Amino acid sequence: MNLFKYLFIALALNFIALNPHKAHSHEHIPFYATNNAGKKIILMCVGPWFRTPCGFNDECSIGAGADDDNFYSAEVTTASPYGHWRCTLKEPECPSHPGTPACEACCVDFTLTKGDDSVYLTIENETTIIANLSSGSDTSTTLAALGDDNTKPKRDTDTWSIQGTEGDNVVITLEVDPSAGHDGSEATLILLNGNSTIESKTDALPIEISAALPSDGEYQLVVSQNDIPEDVRFRGRYILSVKSDSGNVQDIKPSEDVEQ
Repeated sequence: MNLFKYLFIALALNFIALNPHKAHSHEHIPFYATNNAGKKIILMCVGPWFRTPCGFNDECSIGAGADDDNFYSAEVTTASPYGHWRCTLKEPECPSHPGTPACEACCVDFTLTKGDDSVYLTIENETTIIANLSSGSDTSTTLAALGDDNTKPKRDTDTWSIQGTEGDNVVITLEVDPSAGHDGSEATLILLNGNSTIESKTDALPIEISAALPSDGEYQLVVSQNDIPEDVRFRGRYILSVKSDSGNVQDIKPSEDVEQ
C-alpha cells in the first residue's frame, strides 16, 4: 500500500472518530456468495473507501457448494459503502488484484445504491461471477458488538425494539459478523412483549428463535452474556435479523444500552 493510501485512510478514520453517532448507524448490507464451480474459490472484493471484505492482504474463501454464504457485511457508516464495487475470482488466468483497470471475465462490477439491502454473488465456474442486488427484503437487520461490561455486576446486554403485528410469524436470528473477529461462542437471545418472555434461547451462535406475535405493538429483542461461563461467552460483533412472513418488518431500533 502506498503512502498516499495510508494518509487517506488515517484522515478518514479521524473524521469518523469525530462523528461517532454517524459512524455507528447499526445498519449493514450483507454480501452472499453461491459457489457452483465445484471447488473452493478465492474471492476478492474492493469497494468505496478502500473497503475490502477480508482485509487488504486477505481473501475470502468460498467453499465448494456454498449456497448464499454470508461472507461479509458492509456497515453503513460515514465512510459509505454506496458506490462502485468490483469482485474478482482469484485464479491463475484472472487479474492478480481486483483494482486492475480492466475487468476480465472473472470479474464483476456493480454499483451499490441506498435502495439496495443485500448483494448476491453467484460463482458459475472458475472464470464467471454474476452479481445481483436485492431491495425490499422481508428481513430487517442490524449490527453491533457484545463484550464484557466490567463496570456492572452483570455482563453486557443489548436491548433492541421492533414494531410487531398481531398474528405475524417472525424468525429472529443472532449470528457472528463474518467480517470481524470474535472470542467465545455462546450468548442468549430473548424475545419480550413488555415484561413477558415469548421465547428465550441460550446456545452457540448462530441462534434462531421463532414465534407468532400475540398483539400489535412494540417488542424487545435482548442479546445477552448473563449467566454464561467466561470460557464460552461470546465477545465480538454480531448480526441480529428479524424475518416476517408478512414482509412487514420495520427497522430494528437500539436502546441506550447498545454501544454507539
